[in-house]
Formats: sequence, C-alpha cells, structure tokens
Amino acid sequence: MPSERVQRRIDQLLDEADAAVGKEDWARARELCQQALTLDPESADARAFLAVAERGLPGDLGSGASTTHGGAEPPAASPPLPASFLNGRYEVKGLLGEGGRKLVYRVHDTRLDREVAFALIKTDGLDAAERQRVQREARTLGRLTGHPNVVTVFEIGDEREQPYLVSELLTGGDLASTIAAAP
Repeated sequence: MPSERVQRRIDQLLDEADAAVGKEDWARARELCQQALTLDPESADARAFLAVAERGLPGDLGSGASTTHGGAEPPAASPPLPASFLNGRYEVKGLLGEGGRKLVYRVHDTRLDREVAFALIKTDGLDAAERQRVQREARTLGRLTGHPNVVTVFEIGDEREQPYLVSELLTGGDLASTIAAAP
C-alpha cells in the first residue's frame, strides 16, 4: 500500500485523468493513468481509467500499452455515440458501459453544468407491464436519496420512446475491476 504522500499524488493524477476523460483527451488520460500505475501498479482506479482511455484512442495504442485482447482481432465497433439526449440538454461525452438491459453514457447536463450518468434502458422484448416495472423501479430509486450505498437519481423519463434514468456519476472504475483487484 502506498504511503499517504504517494497516495495523494496518485489521487491527484486520477483526478486529472478523470478531467481528461471528460474532455475526451484520451492521450492525456492514458499518460496520467500510466504515471499513477507506476506509483501503484495495483491501483484499480488507474487501470479502469486506462481501459477507458485506450478504448477512446484511435488506431495503434503504442508500444507500452496493455491490451485486453491478447493480440487477437479487435472487438466489433460499437454503434456511433449519439451527440446528445433531450434536445441537447445532455451532451454525450462517452459510453461508460453496456449491460443486458441498459447503455450508460457519461453526459454533461448543460442546464445544471455538471457531469452525470445517462442510462438508456433497452426495451427490446419488454411488454407494457415490464416497461411499467422499469418506471416503478426508477421512481423507487429516486426516493432513496442521501443513502451512501445508493446512487442518487436526478431524473427519469422517455427519450424517443425509450425509458432513461439520469443519476450521479460515480468514479472509481467498474465493478468487475474492483472485484478483480480485491484481496
């Protein structure tokens, strides 16, 4: 475990990497993450930010880059990112992840000038009752504000007949990386 002083430097580097990711400055984010990993090779946060930065970089990642594909064929290209949601209120900065039931984007809320997560719920195969359940669950989450273990939901609605959920943006990597890094 790094000393307190080294940990402060790592935190500073990761804060700068987070800002670079928000600006889609992938090369800078990658550079900052590599510096953080030099100080603490076990940093799950640095590895998670590095993975995001490397997905954002076009073409060859360079000689020192680690890849998750083991030299295999790159994964199929993701669909193009939308520019915004809700008539420009939420400007898309990048894709945070995709699960079985939703696509989660990092977006900038232009009205409140803050970065948030925008989850677009996949509705393929959902009937009317299941769509209502999705809305009910989102409203329930929205009522659970202020709990340290529950993400704060700011808004729910429909975007082009697809339910969405706007919540606080959590930093620190994805759950899989966190679990993998656990002792």
